[in-house]
Amino acid sequence: GTVVFNLQLVLSPGEAVGKGLTPDAARELGLPAGIAVAASLIDAHAGGLGVIGADVKGHNLPCENQPITSRVAMICGTSSCHMGVSETPIFVPGVWGPYFSAMVPGLWLNEGGQSATGKLVSVWRHRQAPRLLLCGMPSLAIQT
Repeated sequence: GTVVFNLQLVLSPGEAVGKGLTPDAARELGLPAGIAVAASLIDAHAGGLGVIGADVKGHNLPCENQPITSRVAMICGTSSCHMGVSETPIFVPGVWGPYFSAMVPGLWLNEGGQSATGKLVSVWRHRQAPRLLLCGMPSLAIQT
C-alpha cells in the first residue's frame, strides 16, 4: 500500500513531537507510552551543537568568557563540516546557509564542508599502521 503523509508542521531540533510515543510504538520498543519524542538533528549538527554549545567554564580556555557566536566547530566523520552560529543572518558566497534554528535554537547557522574526507584519516594508510598490529590493535589497523 501507499502511505501518504500530510506534514504541515515543521519542528525545530529538540522540539516535542506530538503527545509522545504512541501505545503501539511503545509496546513494540519496550518503552512507556507517552514518553517524550523530539524532532531529530542532523549528525554533524548534533556534533556542532556539542562543540559550540559546550560549557567551558572553569577549564581555562580562551573561549571561556566568549559567546557561542565566537566559536567554530569542525566535525569530522565520513565528511567534514565547519560550522558557526550568529545572531543575525550572514550571507557568504560559497558557504551554506544561513539557516535559522537549524543547530542552535534562535541562532543562524552557516557551514561549509567536504565530502568523503574520512579516507584522509584512515589509520591503515598511516605510516605507523604496522606498529598498531604489533601492539595488539588490529581493529584499528584494518580500517580502510
